[in-house]
Amino acid sequence: MKSRNELNTIRRILESARHGATKSRIMHDTYLSSEKTSGYLKILQENKLLRCDIGNNLYHTTEKGFQILDESNELNEFLYKVDPVFSDIDSLGEFSDQFRGMRE
Repeated sequence: MKSRNELNTIRRILESARHGATKSRIMHDTYLSSEKTSGYLKILQENKLLRCDIGNNLYHTTEKGFQILDESNELNEFLYKVDPVFSDIDSLGEFSDQFRGMRE
């Protein structure tokens, strides 16, 4: 499921830029190519989840980005309370994929 992976990538980028990070650092932390990283950075900036300091080319998570991270973490905690098998959004998606495979 593509959107689940994208959400996880967005979370990793926002986490990487929490205290300021170069594009290279973000690429290293997220295991993305330069081209894919550039695409994500552009979209995250357009949606005001990330900002870039022009002078030093450091990306920073914005207040809105921190809200997304906080809510994502709360969802992960809720999923864990429901059932430790669902310890994060990715495992919920994997379960959904398995269930979908059983129905087909």
